Amino acid sequence: MNHSDWDECFILHQRSHGETSLIAEIFSKKNGKMSVIAKGAKKPKSKFFGYLALFTKLKVTYSGRSELKTLTNVDRDFSKTSNSFSKTSYSLLYINELLIRLLPKDAQQEDLFILYENFLMKIIQGDELEVTLRHFELDLLDMLGYGLDFESDIDNHQDIVPSKKYSFIPERGFRESKDSDFTGEDIINIRTRDLNKVSKKYLKHLTQTAIHFCLDGRDLASRDIFKRMTS
Repeated sequence: MNHSDWDECFILHQRSHGETSLIAEIFSKKNGKMSVIAKGAKKPKSKFFGYLALFTKLKVTYSGRSELKTLTNVDRDFSKTSNSFSKTSYSLLYINELLIRLLPKDAQQEDLFILYENFLMKIIQGDELEVTLRHFELDLLDMLGYGLDFESDIDNHQDIVPSKKYSFIPERGFRESKDSDFTGEDIINIRTRDLNKVSKKYLKHLTQTAIHFCLDGRDLASRDIFKRMTS
């Protein structure tokens, strides 16, 4: 790969490399999830110092033919920096880890990039965190091909009936069940993204069960840390 043109990106995760450098997992608009090394980024006189912040859109250039690209330039609009993320950092770290785990490497995902950017904007604007998270999770599942069937019962293939009760079966969909508290009306409201009409408890259970299945049952580190902090 030759020296690239400017690309927009968000940093999903970064770690130290040696005494002065950083390796970052970035989500770029042009090339999707990538690994880049920012040489000397920890030095105060480095052109990267103070720029590589999470949850902030960056403009970058990078070069290299290997899987690990070399960051060559970075720019950032400091006027758009927000402190709104301090109270929601663990939820945002969860979303970042989710993208790291589910996104394919070096595959353009421009629609998903825009979805993530809009998600961060809603957090800055003060939209309700939990509902915003559920919107993002559902749209992420759809875009990555893990979307749920909200149209019909998996056993008889009949339309979901608002007055009936259903259980969620991972990967398959919804099955009529008298023992469930999850109604057809809930399913229809999720399908139309009218999430404020759905119990937050049931909605969270639904999305996290679906995501857990997509992760092959492996837990996320960020979720485990949050559980330990709140237990």
